[in-house]
Amino acid sequence: MLRAQLLEEGLDVEAHESVSTALDDSAGSAVLPALLVADLSASENPAAEIDQLTEWSKRIPVWIIASRNVVKENDLKDRGFEVILFKPVDVGQLVERTKRRLKA
Repeated sequence: MLRAQLLEEGLDVEAHESVSTALDDSAGSAVLPALLVADLSASENPAAEIDQLTEWSKRIPVWIIASRNVVKENDLKDRGFEVILFKPVDVGQLVERTKRRLKA
C-alpha cells in the first residue's frame, strides 16, 4: 500500500519481498537508494534483519516500521536508524513524511 501511494505521488520506488532481497539488490547497484524503508512486522528473523539494516544505516537513511509483538523498541534504539515507527502507521502521513524527507 505504501509503495502504491508513493508511486501515485510520482516517486521512484522499488519494493522487495524481504529486507535481505532489498539489501542484496542495493549492494549490487551502482546507485544507492536515497531512503530505505523496512517493514519488519512480518519478518521471520527480525534480529538478523536489524543487524543488516544497522550496517546499511551507516551509508543511507533507514526508516524502520515494526510491530511491537515482533520487535522490542529497545532492539531498535541507538542503531543509527533515522526513523522508527510502530504499527499501526497512518499511510497518508507516512507518504507525506517520506516526500518531505526526499525533498530535503
